[in-house]
Amino acid sequence: MSQLTSNQRNKRHGSMGRGLLWLAIVLSVALLGFVTALAIRNNPLYSDAATNGISKYKFIEFCKDKMTEQLDAFAKQPGGAKIDAAYNARDIVSSVSEGVQPQPAAGATSLPARVPGWSMVSQVKLSREGFASQTVPFACQYEKGKEVQLNLQPQQ
Repeated sequence: MSQLTSNQRNKRHGSMGRGLLWLAIVLSVALLGFVTALAIRNNPLYSDAATNGISKYKFIEFCKDKMTEQLDAFAKQPGGAKIDAAYNARDIVSSVSEGVQPQPAAGATSLPARVPGWSMVSQVKLSREGFASQTVPFACQYEKGKEVQLNLQPQQ
């Protein structure tokens, strides 16, 4: 009968533990790759910038910048005060649609084809000191090759 020393037993268990460690590392890397691929495919800001002129992300940023400019101009009017705008980013991202639907010609029986670009309709909550806050709808659109247009009409 052969007696194994504790060192020999540890080598056998050590190599098995090392194998399990490598298996855990390989499975972790595979899982990370799968989750990354899934996240990239389901990215709500992914867009074809070449087709629409700008990316969906840039469109949203341009709309937010235009909104800030318009609110700053509104606050500079007589009796105006600094206006704080709050919006739900998830609602804004989900309200963006690809392409702009042009107005149909008078007497047209069908809608014209969408023009490359982006359009969005959402809401923003405006508040300023001394006034009740109000929720205001706003629309923003971008036609390929043109400037971003914003429609936001806060009440005095």
